Amino acid sequence: MARIEKTIEIKAPVEKVYACCADVEGYTKFMETAKEIKMTGENKAHWKMEMVGRAMEFDTEMTENIENKKIAWKSAGDMASTGSWRLEPTAEGTTVEYVMDYEMPGIMGKIFDKLKVSKEVEKNMETSLQKMKEFLEG
Repeated sequence: MARIEKTIEIKAPVEKVYACCADVEGYTKFMETAKEIKMTGENKAHWKMEMVGRAMEFDTEMTENIENKKIAWKSAGDMASTGSWRLEPTAEGTTVEYVMDYEMPGIMGKIFDKLKVSKEVEKNMETSLQKMKEFLEG
């Protein structure tokens, strides 16, 4: 499994940042790779994404939700993953920590991940967090 960990400080109250993280369908506002996200149940969503030039679809399920502190999920489909948003209030706003563990399917997926996917996923997450910061601070 590959792991992506990113942290950013956002000059916005933790309640505002949490509301953004809890609005899964709203991720399309700051995640370039997220093309469409639809809630399919109280804690479930279906995602359509494009990564490394490939269309992907998968379902996520929220596994933990602690208001203004943490949201965790797991997914199944084209890319199996687990991940979380962790929020910590600061004097200036909120520190946001994003962690995702994922696995590309099959031996070719593992090879492709090492060659290209992990670098692109990491770059996309940096860009997404920066856009989230701009969205919430704007």
